Amino acid sequence: MIFFTPRKSPRVEDETRRPRARRVGGPRGGLRRPIAVGILPALILLAALPVKPAAAEGVQKYKPAMSSQQLEKKAKRLQALVEEKIVRQHGMIPMFVRASDYQLPTAEDYKGAYRHRHLKGKTEEELGLPPMHVWRAWENTATDTEYYLAASAYKYRATGDPKDLAICRRTFAGLKYIYGLTAAQGERGRLCKPYGGVWSNQSSPDQTQCVTWGLAAYRSTAPPGDLADYNKIIMEVAEYNIKADYDRNDPHGHMYFGWTREMLSKTNFSIFDLSYTVIFFPQLNLAWQATGDSKFLSETQRYYGACDLDKKPRIGQGAVAHYVQRGRAAFGQEVGNAGGAQRDLYLGALMMELDPFHHEIWRALMLTGFSINTSSILPDGTHSRHVGRSSIDAMGIATAQRWFPDMDMTSVARHILEKLDVDTFRFVRPGTKPPWAGAGDTLEQWAVESKLIDGDSLTAWLAAYWEGRWRGYW
Repeated sequence: MIFFTPRKSPRVEDETRRPRARRVGGPRGGLRRPIAVGILPALILLAALPVKPAAAEGVQKYKPAMSSQQLEKKAKRLQALVEEKIVRQHGMIPMFVRASDYQLPTAEDYKGAYRHRHLKGKTEEELGLPPMHVWRAWENTATDTEYYLAASAYKYRATGDPKDLAICRRTFAGLKYIYGLTAAQGERGRLCKPYGGVWSNQSSPDQTQCVTWGLAAYRSTAPPGDLADYNKIIMEVAEYNIKADYDRNDPHGHMYFGWTREMLSKTNFSIFDLSYTVIFFPQLNLAWQATGDSKFLSETQRYYGACDLDKKPRIGQGAVAHYVQRGRAAFGQEVGNAGGAQRDLYLGALMMELDPFHHEIWRALMLTGFSINTSSILPDGTHSRHVGRSSIDAMGIATAQRWFPDMDMTSVARHILEKLDVDTFRFVRPGTKPPWAGAGDTLEQWAVESKLIDGDSLTAWLAAYWEGRWRGYW
């Protein structure tokens, strides 16, 4: 893959040419040495000229179709929808509500619906799950609540409005409620999927990663009481994951719905793949910062060593191609083109803050996510596979852009934000079956979820907009 920078000719990412001079210092590469003293005045003048970021080759360059004022007006409209129609008890945000009336789906809505592939042929009763219309509506509640916490935190940074801080605090209280469900079961540190707003035996690493993301966004603006609760939660979550060996020792004997660890061991899945380990690295680093307890620092180094972090390809070593190929081999095209690559962007950006010493690896990881997912963005702003969840790509871009000042990423994010709206915040495209549908599934069986607003899409849109607004991108 070829990337362009404004001051050099195009460079292939894994080229082997020797640089003309070694760079030293700073995330942007710092100064070159040696530099002839006689050309310093000219270099100073050149450095003062405005530089327009260049886009990566193969990535569509979009021109703004809305003014910044129009985009802000849209953001306020969408947040009003969340506040007035979608927020549920305790400040939680469900994954699905009906687009027709913003109510939770019912058993009648899901009558005759498809059977979910992750049940692995089992029934809800066998897995201890509530009926499908309940667990589907609430599956990603922890995720969506934390995306909304991130959105509210960045909005408060941008506006300084006490009303926005109040929304942050209410949303954080929603997370504390979810967290307390498992603590009451003696599983302190485990994050469950709160189906119907109550405890369940289900969890998944992606719930953990999104909660980490939301907490990290809120920590710098949290009032003292919330900050103390944040420190406790991030510490206990990290301790739980250490004890559970990063989900390999789940107390309920399974990782995700009908999947067992034994099933996963027969696939190419590995807890040592970088796109998976990046779920847990931020927790360990944040727990170290929150507590100063050296056990988290020691565990971070142990886990780094276990997955050979220092041997992972870096920028200049074919890293992007390596991670794209490895991610697809481990997770298949479905995740390799969506969920895994999306977290590579926003968690990679977070790791740049927490562990700058491995910045070349985190940069490579972010570029992987950007490369994979931007190739799947359609003219209407949706993702070719996960439709409205292209907003998660926009969210990742909004936080990753700062680490690539010579590369234009945000035009893609802005295109997504401008195009997506209530009618495209969907997990299933109307009139179609998703790529992962079963061979015998019919359009009618999937129609129900094309009629539901997807909370992931909506809350990630708001998180993307408000972080980008705070950072001055639009």
